[in-house]
Amino acid sequence: MPEHSNQPREFDAVLGGQVPPPQYGAVLGDFARSHRNLKNFLEQGMWEQADLETTVIMLKLANRTDQGSLSELNINNFDCEKLQIINNLWLKNSNGRFGFTIQKQIWQAVSNTSEPDWDAWCRFGESVGWYVNEKWLHWNDVTFNLKAPAGHLPRGGALPGWGLGDFWTGCRKMSALAEKLDSCGII
Repeated sequence: MPEHSNQPREFDAVLGGQVPPPQYGAVLGDFARSHRNLKNFLEQGMWEQADLETTVIMLKLANRTDQGSLSELNINNFDCEKLQIINNLWLKNSNGRFGFTIQKQIWQAVSNTSEPDWDAWCRFGESVGWYVNEKWLHWNDVTFNLKAPAGHLPRGGALPGWGLGDFWTGCRKMSALAEKLDSCGII
């Protein structure tokens, strides 16, 4: 792992392809069963577990569990109905504070172009509370409660495979996710 302050540390690479993906709450088979686990975590306010479960579900659905990350192509090919279900669970249980569509709205508000840039990525990070005092948080420093800024979660599930400040993967995947949500009509 790079030692640059904006890069995640090795133990933060829960989803970065460097370390196997989280096994906590592993998907037990079909999507309905998996999303019940996510629903239970969210209803109980177990935000960290819900974030990890979201990641596991998305990796499983994309058949990318072994790789531990999603590519932009995987995001583009993600099933709209399942993406909507996951997003709705986050929205409902966080009273509209967390979810992919909240992140998309923030991303679109700070990014004035279809080509992502570093400044937009930093503005997004500041807005969702991942970039604080000109430093990117590490995954283990994320706030897992409703006091976190809007759009703070899901961190892992929304964009597996990126460190919070990793421009080359995170920014591009946020753009891909926003485009996918639009193409699915998920608002």
